[in-house]
Amino acid sequence: MTDPSTDHDGHHRAVIRAVPHPGELDARGIPITCPNCRARRDWLLLNVRQQVFVRCRCAAEWHEPDLTRAYFDLHFTAPEHEWDEWDDYNTAMRALAFDGLLAGATWNLE
Repeated sequence: MTDPSTDHDGHHRAVIRAVPHPGELDARGIPITCPNCRARRDWLLLNVRQQVFVRCRCAAEWHEPDLTRAYFDLHFTAPEHEWDEWDDYNTAMRALAFDGLLAGATWNLE
């Protein structure tokens, strides 16, 4: 059996773990705000190797240095989706509705 985290030559492949986070996120004590549309909730957290990225419904995406891999592993142990670096990233974002189509949409979380 082959290891799914390596390619056919035995090189390590980056796996992207994606976890939706519908509420506000305040890893540093201040709610994170989208720099593009100013949203304050409804994120997609992306863990790639040791870095964590935040993606907004408007498709803005940024590395969030205050969200570490340890924080991600502690709070989000079961990612909803995983992709390797050779999968079509844009298709994945479209499937999760974080491709910008729903920019400005808000969800009733109650």
